[in-house]
Amino acid sequence: MIVTVRGAKDNQLTKLLKMAVDSFANKLLSPQLIKNITLNIYIKDKLDAGGYCDYEEEGLPLPRTFNIEIKRVKTKIHMFLILAHEMVHLKQMAKGEMKDRYKKSKYVTVYRGETYGDDISYWDQPWEIEAYGLEQSLVAKFLIEHDQFKSLKQKHADWFVYDEEYDLDDIIKV
Repeated sequence: MIVTVRGAKDNQLTKLLKMAVDSFANKLLSPQLIKNITLNIYIKDKLDAGGYCDYEEEGLPLPRTFNIEIKRVKTKIHMFLILAHEMVHLKQMAKGEMKDRYKKSKYVTVYRGETYGDDISYWDQPWEIEAYGLEQSLVAKFLIEHDQFKSLKQKHADWFVYDEEYDLDDIIKV
C-alpha cells in the first residue's frame, strides 16, 4: 500500500499513522488488495466531523485510490480511533461492500446488497455500526502489537489527555 500523510506537523505522528494504517489494513484487507491501494491521509485543523473517507472516481467499479481526512484533535489517541474507523470504510468500499449511488435523482448507499436512502439515522446505518464496532479493537491491537501503549503513555501526555468520548481503560486493557 502506498501511504502519504499531509498536515501531521510531527514526524513521529506521521510514522505512527503509517504503522497504524499497515496494522489496520492487514486485519481488514487481503494481501493482494493491500498491494493495489493508494491512501492519502490529510490531517486538518478544521473539519465538520472527526473524519471522512472517500475515493478517486477513476478506480470504479472498485476504487483503489482513497483519501482519508482526520480532524486534528488534542488527544492523539482519538486521531488513531478516527483513522481506524475510516479504514473500515475504506475496506467497505475497496471490497465493494458499500457503494454510493444516485438512483432516481436521489442519493442512496448500497451496503452488502441492501439499498439505504438518506432517511436512515446515522446511528442505524450498518456501515457505521461496523466501523464503530471495530475501531477500538483495531487501535488496541495496533498499540499492543507495536508495544506502543506503555511508552506513549509515559512519554507523551497529549496522547492520553482525558477525553469524555473515549475512556482508554475501556479501549485498552493492559
